[in-house]
Amino acid sequence: MWELDDLQYATGQGPRIESLRGDSLIVLEHAAKDARWPDYLPKAVERGLRSQLAVRLYEEDETMGGLNLYSTESDTIDPGAVHLAELFATHATIALGRARQEDRLNEALTTRKVIGQAIGIIAERYKITDDRAFHFLVRASTTSNIRLRDIAQEVVDTANAQYGESSGSQGSAP
Repeated sequence: MWELDDLQYATGQGPRIESLRGDSLIVLEHAAKDARWPDYLPKAVERGLRSQLAVRLYEEDETMGGLNLYSTESDTIDPGAVHLAELFATHATIALGRARQEDRLNEALTTRKVIGQAIGIIAERYKITDDRAFHFLVRASTTSNIRLRDIAQEVVDTANAQYGESSGSQGSAP
């Protein structure tokens, strides 16, 4: 029923869209008789939709996604299914939150490593302290309006390219 997801985004209407905008749970029963989403429902009913359940996955005020359950067999949704969908959504939100947190931590570690490498390269190249090398990077980032991590990555990439060229011309690397 991926096409129903696409249809909701295309029309800007439907339970999925409604749940992402704020109401965390939307129950649509008797789709053929419901008039809430006039651009979405007639087309969805043509594709066989009879009922739908949409649950927003969110953490505090941040929407992380949505869970959508479609029925082409029943005009109603069992209350037990609503409870299970909410329970599943809670678990999915916890898993997504954990994955996002791990991703942010990995990104922070990578950023820290690259900035540390760039500081070392600049300090060695210009015979300055690590503190001055860091301030040099910050100033370059601020004046060029480029993220500090990107400036640092460019310094590291340039040094790696220079090292690779010089070691390649000598025939061997240390």
